[in-house]
Amino acid sequence: MNVNAPVFKWEWNLNTLAVLAGFAAGFVAWGFTLSEMRNGQEINAGRITELQAATAALTVRVDSIEKASAIQAQFEYRLAQVEKSLDLVDARFGRITESYSNQFSDMRQQLGSISTQIALTNQTLNRIEAISNSPLAPKP
Repeated sequence: MNVNAPVFKWEWNLNTLAVLAGFAAGFVAWGFTLSEMRNGQEINAGRITELQAATAALTVRVDSIEKASAIQAQFEYRLAQVEKSLDLVDARFGRITESYSNQFSDMRQQLGSISTQIALTNQTLNRIEAISNSPLAPKP
């Protein structure tokens, strides 16, 4: 028995061509995807740099706002202190005006009393003059 080795034939069937075309398309798609991914990384790196700059600018703005709000808080405190001192001054002026009002009313009463005493003194003097001018008055 004589067995012959099969002879190799170079044939292209449709299945082989489809697989080879699939591999080629896969490699092309993989290369395109890799290229797009690298471009996307470069774009993202630029955007990250822009965002870092924007974040730094926002941090500076927030710091300035915090300083301004601290100044405003100090201003509000100072304004409250000024209002408090104005209330105290108002109370002092109220006490002073009340004191002067009481003193003026006391002066009015004293002046009224003095004017009454002057009127009585005038009446007494008029009576004394009337008596001394009368013919019945004793002569010295």
